Amino acid sequence: MHIENHPTMSIIGALFLMTAIVWPSGAMAQQHDAEYYELEKWFGEQWEADDKVVRARLAELQKRFGKKPNIISILVDDVGYTELGSYGGGKLRGAPTPNLDKMAAQGMRFLQYYSEVACTPSRIAMITGRHPIRTGVIGVIFPGTVNSGVPAEEVTTAELLSQAGYSTGMFGKWHVGFGDEYAPTAHGFDEAVWSEGNPAPWIQADMDMDGSQMVGHVNMRALVTGPPNLRGYYDNGGVLKAKKGQKPEILYKYSLEKYNTYEEEVFDQSIDFIERNAKADKPFYLYVGGKANHFFGAHPDFMDTPAQTNTAAQMTETDYNLGRLLKAVKDAGIAENTLVVWSSDNGPMYHFHPAGGYSMFDKGEKGLTFEGGVRVPAIAWWPGMIEEGQEPLDIFHVSDWHTTFASIAGVYDKIPDDVVTDGVDQSALLLMGEDKGRRDYVFMYKNDELKAVRKDWIKFRLVPEEFHGWYYNLMHDPAERYPDGLYYGGYDSYGLTRLVQEHMALVKKFPHRPNTAYQRQPERPYNPAPTLKYETRKQVDW
Repeated sequence: MHIENHPTMSIIGALFLMTAIVWPSGAMAQQHDAEYYELEKWFGEQWEADDKVVRARLAELQKRFGKKPNIISILVDDVGYTELGSYGGGKLRGAPTPNLDKMAAQGMRFLQYYSEVACTPSRIAMITGRHPIRTGVIGVIFPGTVNSGVPAEEVTTAELLSQAGYSTGMFGKWHVGFGDEYAPTAHGFDEAVWSEGNPAPWIQADMDMDGSQMVGHVNMRALVTGPPNLRGYYDNGGVLKAKKGQKPEILYKYSLEKYNTYEEEVFDQSIDFIERNAKADKPFYLYVGGKANHFFGAHPDFMDTPAQTNTAAQMTETDYNLGRLLKAVKDAGIAENTLVVWSSDNGPMYHFHPAGGYSMFDKGEKGLTFEGGVRVPAIAWWPGMIEEGQEPLDIFHVSDWHTTFASIAGVYDKIPDDVVTDGVDQSALLLMGEDKGRRDYVFMYKNDELKAVRKDWIKFRLVPEEFHGWYYNLMHDPAERYPDGLYYGGYDSYGLTRLVQEHMALVKKFPHRPNTAYQRQPERPYNPAPTLKYETRKQVDW
């Protein structure tokens, strides 16, 4: 943290310097962050009562179907808060989302759902229940990065659910490490077909394309000749396949055409997995990683949207494929025994607007801890278990899926207690509704730095960029336009100071895994001519 260097350092801010960061004496090893246990002091008895209701409902369901509930988790890419019709977009954005809107109407639409700031961090948080910095990963893993990915020591959702007797499958964008040791099948999945990232332009550059093509609104020449130059960084440049215990094999190399239709393949494979496992004696856990909605490429069948952008085409395709998957669940007769969740991994990417997504939160985008970068749409659907038409204000973080899935599967007690787990069990919120959530706080990291923390309605930015304040009231000002260091800071600074101090004390007690990543030299470096030569196509001699 660099608060002491800020020009507007105040008496309130100075509390960080004067107050020692001390862990409470006699505290035992914690599984969750300190603030969780602070809430437990106040609401623990109610939580216990709620847990009994949840366990009874799950037991009744298992008795009815003869096995534990299936779990399907769909994580899409770069979809901003206001892209779906049910979140104020859809038709208004030139990309109707009837299937997602129907899913929201029949289930739970989260109003305050938080991701991490980017692709890799959110995916790691979802499958480990931990902020990625704790696992030793500090940001997006790009091609050519060595020693970066989910460590073997981390216990993933797939590993936990395997212990509970689940069949596990993963299809689509993985993006938590390059190399066999980081493959989905090395982290608990029985079978997987995946891409290591979202690489279309760089794959094309790797294939010696000349850079003259336009992919959507992106001029490929800039990606081929300009920094960061990724020629020779992709070891496979395609789609991989493996079963647990097998060495991954490359199914095919990417081309732009293949990339544009890849999402369809991912859902075909996911639906096949559902159909194969629906009637089995074992429950299943399916993780679907969507590549949409990125700023390049789109399936040609969806390019006729009124918005006429790649992201609109991808949004309509995402919605269509979600509808296909939910239909497969219903047709298999397992809807009432299957929890389906859909969420975005971070906010939109405005660098390529209008080819990127959009959010009502005008501050922040992918990579930033402002609301536009980390507050995203998310929906949970479970007919007969999740009441229809809900839109809770309870705060939910992407890491909560890990612990919630483990709880629903009956292996919550298998989560390791020798590391900090950031996710909390939100099964009571899903099954009992609004006001049953178990967090009113969120820590927001960018790479290896804690940038902001939210507690209740107040958001405190530890590295403020505004001259006149560090605090936002997200009920009055969800777009973070009007910071106020005096009005909110005077009232809330002491509690927020304690919150951050205890969090950092726990980091000291349970250190992050070391980050040993480095960028290797490409095997085929691109060396452009030292001087560009250009002749106009049309000239006039006068």
